Amino acid sequence: MTDFLSRLKQRKLVQWALAYVAFSFALLQGVDIVAQRFAWPDQIEKLLILALAIGFVVVLVLAWYHGERGAQKVSGTEIVILALLLAIGGGLLWRLAHNAPAFASGASIANSNAAANGVSADRKSIAVLPFINMSGDKDNEYFSDGVAEEILNVLARMPDLHVAARTSSFSFQDKQMEIPAIARALGVRMVLEGSVRKQGDRVRIAAQLIDAATDDEVWSQTYDRELKDIFAIQDEIAKSIGDELKVKLAGAPQPGKNSVGTTSIKAYDLYLRGIALWQQRRGDALWQAIDLFDQSTKADPKFAQGYAGQALVYAVIGDYSVRMPYAETLARATDAAEHALALDPSSAEAYAALGSIATFELRRASADALLGRAIALRPSFATADQWRGTLLTSSGDLAGGLASIERASALDPRSLVVGENHAFALRTLGRDTEAKALCMRILVFAPEYVGCMDDIAMADLQLRDYAGARSMLERFAATLNPSAAAMGRELTDALAGHGDRHALAVRYAALPLHSNLDPASGNVLEDYDLAAVIVMLGERELALDYLERIAAEGGGYADWAIMLPAMDPIRCEPRFIAVVRKMKTRDPYYAKVCAGKH
Repeated sequence: MTDFLSRLKQRKLVQWALAYVAFSFALLQGVDIVAQRFAWPDQIEKLLILALAIGFVVVLVLAWYHGERGAQKVSGTEIVILALLLAIGGGLLWRLAHNAPAFASGASIANSNAAANGVSADRKSIAVLPFINMSGDKDNEYFSDGVAEEILNVLARMPDLHVAARTSSFSFQDKQMEIPAIARALGVRMVLEGSVRKQGDRVRIAAQLIDAATDDEVWSQTYDRELKDIFAIQDEIAKSIGDELKVKLAGAPQPGKNSVGTTSIKAYDLYLRGIALWQQRRGDALWQAIDLFDQSTKADPKFAQGYAGQALVYAVIGDYSVRMPYAETLARATDAAEHALALDPSSAEAYAALGSIATFELRRASADALLGRAIALRPSFATADQWRGTLLTSSGDLAGGLASIERASALDPRSLVVGENHAFALRTLGRDTEAKALCMRILVFAPEYVGCMDDIAMADLQLRDYAGARSMLERFAATLNPSAAAMGRELTDALAGHGDRHALAVRYAALPLHSNLDPASGNVLEDYDLAAVIVMLGERELALDYLERIAAEGGGYADWAIMLPAMDPIRCEPRFIAVVRKMKTRDPYYAKVCAGKH
């Protein structure tokens, strides 16, 4: 026994055993974490444990026979044996990952492949790409896009299915990207693509569902029908996908009806044109959209979606155009939304529009209930989460607002307006560096998006990066309002102590609401940001005057201004507190900034 123990010590068998056990334990812990994250089947870990157990015996044998005077020598033969063992083990693991049906479900295998490709492991997530227009006429592109969008809308009614929003999935139109790369960008697993050929009264639609984890086609179908059957085809495609993904449609159309809500090809055609323009969020495009939605409802007076489209546009057009007073646009939005709900009580768009209107009218509890209803009706409707996020933020619930907008961003990661609202929510929390970084990423694929230029310029001003702010304000003016070409230089010089702060603040405080939309105003900033800029210039009384004015006139988002940390120097003033009350909101910074001052 003494001789045996001596030989154990000489060959360092105990040390080898302990080292191997420690290595094996660490490896198993790491694999366990990864396996849970990517939903690998349990058999992978079991096989690894078995391999490590065999390896333990091999290591002890090798250590015993190759130990000499305490020094471990490894022969060429031993190296070959170890290489073979690794090759065999690796081969077994590879076969396990690719042939899991022998011991696990197909879903587990797909999850393993998804992890390898960096694609979401959740099979119940999908993006609908714009269908390719095969009609040979560029003017028919809106139709092929519309077919894809209506399928997306039907899928979005499935509560168990995560559907990437139209803005994000359609942002990849005409881009030569592989399906797995698009899926990674959108955070989905499944991708639906297809093509549409519309000729005369015939339509041919080909659709295929791709599993981005494997880049394999899991379902495909071609439909060659009369144009009047377009509605049934869209519903049929959505149902087939739901069956494939094991999800059920909520609120399915009644027998003899379809999910679009009209059987009029003309009404549907006009609606598709209008929706394409609504997505652009530009004043001229929105007015054109209203005209098309109006024609759509005239073609079919019972077409609920046509009225819902009008409601969506009127609810926001006041932020993009001064052609019509805000009060009138909101009144028209309300009328259109109520008309849509009278025809279709399940219209998520109509509820969302009413929620946005109630937010503007400071009926905050009602707004929250209406937007919550829209989200319940269509969980993948990013606009409803976006508007609820801005509602909560302007109500003083900054964390809740950010969480809701983050959900909208997850649903619609390529949406410009959602990204802008996300950046603003970060700014209200004092996270200006993050807000700037987020918007800089957006400007990479949307270099002319002025909403993010506003947020970046304001973040730079708050961070006192005056060179960065000047550069962005000059870019902003060149894109939106050339009359403001000197604004970047004048403002940053004044804040850096090289200009007349008072004169500049007086000029800003005298600007009318929505002056950024006036091509002769010399201003590009939103009203609520102008209030913060006047504070930065050190003119507190002028800032209070301006804040009171935008609160009284409405439309200037005085409640948004209240939430900005830049307003801290006037936060404790009685006039500021009165504006908070007038806006029926809560100042989340009052307790911290004003403690002991009143």
